[in-house]
Amino acid sequence: TADDLAALAVPAPDERAAGRAEDPWWIEGEPGESGTPAELTWCLPLPGAVKEELRLVRRGEELLLTVGPFHRIIKVASALRRCTVSGAALTDGVLRVRFTPDPGLWPRTP
Repeated sequence: TADDLAALAVPAPDERAAGRAEDPWWIEGEPGESGTPAELTWCLPLPGAVKEELRLVRRGEELLLTVGPFHRIIKVASALRRCTVSGAALTDGVLRVRFTPDPGLWPRTP
């Protein structure tokens, strides 16, 4: 019947755009001397993560992140590739990885 067909109607698309979702992380920075940041912090929300189940390894241009049984390989942002990892902390459900710029890898200003 017509009523049965109406019940099967496909709902209208919502307002979200199609495609890849934005990355859930962000980068914070502190200005330093000569235009090079003093420190950059990569912040990744990990609600429910426990420090004892967290493992983080840098391999070239990637960060290997393990939280419990979950594994993720994340390509490091270009600004962070010119840095060394100087520390990490899990606080209030956010993993903050600190990067210190390597002066030999940053562009020099004349």
